[in-house]
Amino acid sequence: MNSAQKKFYLGKFKDKIFVVKIGGEVITSKIILKNLLEDIKTILHCGIHVILVHGGGPQADEISLRLGFKPRKINGRRITTKRDLEVVKMLFGGSLNLEILSVMKSLGMKGLRVSGMDGNLLDVKKRPKKEINFGYVGDIVKVNPEILFYLLKSRYLPIVSPVAATDSGTILNINADTIATEIASALKAEKLIIFSNTDGVYSGKNLLHTLTLKEIKELIDKGIARDGIAVKLENCAHAVRHGVKRVHILNGMSAHSLLLEIFTKSGIGTMIVSNKEKTAYEKELQRA
Repeated sequence: MNSAQKKFYLGKFKDKIFVVKIGGEVITSKIILKNLLEDIKTILHCGIHVILVHGGGPQADEISLRLGFKPRKINGRRITTKRDLEVVKMLFGGSLNLEILSVMKSLGMKGLRVSGMDGNLLDVKKRPKKEINFGYVGDIVKVNPEILFYLLKSRYLPIVSPVAATDSGTILNINADTIATEIASALKAEKLIIFSNTDGVYSGKNLLHTLTLKEIKELIDKGIARDGIAVKLENCAHAVRHGVKRVHILNGMSAHSLLLEIFTKSGIGTMIVSNKEKTAYEKELQRA
């Protein structure tokens, strides 16, 4: 990247909020996690505010199998029984947060764990029993972002875990992509960046670099996007409809994918935008 491009992007993103979601695949490898956190440290130094949301599906699956039961998923969504909930509380309420914080400590970064219960971040309700009983799974009613603003102002990196509780105190499992989506929407974030273990969204063997809301609907309706990726795309579309300028699906296993997306002219991965924002992006390519 030349100095003109660097100046352009630093001016564009300074003081903006990025919500970054990582899955369990990233946390599994300390090398990959460290590389990603180093990239986040770099963009923090550039004056960009970051909120990190983490999942941990692979770890939850592994512990469940060790305990003698196989986790169930329907269309990419986890059924959370009482046994599953104990795994969720152990992982998302503690051990995975600590793994992230330990690496941050080694990098000289300041982080603080935040569940949906801390600071009353999330108002949630138990998902109603319809055709499918998801068990102890919650849906987000409202985001109360005051705790996040306080941490960002105090120069902490909030690490948001996917657990919350109802007003009556029932602890629930919340989809991490959904949490990232709702937080990004509530804060009208500049970017929502979702890391996966693929380079983005594919149609056959072709990587789709840009998707509009209409194109996402077509992918789902035609069955090209199914199960987990369909859920992910629905969350991405929701974020765009609710004020997030750009949503990105990137490969968290690739070195420096975050920096390559933010600070290069063409970016990488798959970007989800409105028609208006797609036009703005195309104009940027001409002048950046």
